[in-house]
Amino acid sequence: MASLDELPPYRRAQLLWRWAHMGVGFVEDLVRNAEKEPCRLPTPPPGPPGRTLAVPGDDGRFHLARAGQMLCADTETAGVWGHRQHCEWIERGNEPQEWVSGRVDDTEPVTWRSHVVEWPVRATGPGVDPDTVDLPNRCRGGRYELMHLWPPPPARTASIRRLRAALVDALGADCHGCGRYPGAMVDHDHQTGQVRGLLCAFCNRVMEECPHLTGCPRADYLLSPPAAGLNLVYPASQQWRPKESTRQRVIEQLGFDPFEELRRAP
Repeated sequence: MASLDELPPYRRAQLLWRWAHMGVGFVEDLVRNAEKEPCRLPTPPPGPPGRTLAVPGDDGRFHLARAGQMLCADTETAGVWGHRQHCEWIERGNEPQEWVSGRVDDTEPVTWRSHVVEWPVRATGPGVDPDTVDLPNRCRGGRYELMHLWPPPPARTASIRRLRAALVDALGADCHGCGRYPGAMVDHDHQTGQVRGLLCAFCNRVMEECPHLTGCPRADYLLSPPAAGLNLVYPASQQWRPKESTRQRVIEQLGFDPFEELRRAP
């Protein structure tokens, strides 16, 4: 049976950081019981297998399609595809604002609003490469997973764009963890800066939550990163840094800084 101390120092620190609010005992049990069930890969994307294209519709949007099936549609009748989209936003006073994710500043009253929109779509032309479709012209209907089938937007900085291009050239554009969705994030070891691969939004969010030593897809990825042989390094100036207030909260919850050992290492 595996123990927390058997994990590599960086992975151990990451797990303690992630679950600091639950305490060290919870993390120890998480690792100890992990071998009972390996981590799961993201669910397969909707629709039949094959090449994904962006098809123009008479609603002015482009819609992802495969093998003649519009993936963002619920139903199809005589070439008309029924669409449904759940829209959410917030209102402060009389002003509506888009809500993307995360916490909302509650210093003033906030009202949550939502609305389900349904509309018919008929394809108006042949499919094109989804990479050529700008974000505002992409359909947002259908299952949540569908939005992650669209190619990611260009990285904000030239250095990350170069890293992404190198990973795509060497290892392909699909996620190097699950292989089911387009790779969106340049993944790297935050201790060494070593680039590990290109991950989809799903895998990037949960990869380092893996509590397994071996025997699961995420553990295998972390033990033997696909991009290890490329010797690519993530720019130190662009690495994520936690707020000092967040770090102090974690130290208070655990009674120690889980990354202190790594900072002392030569």
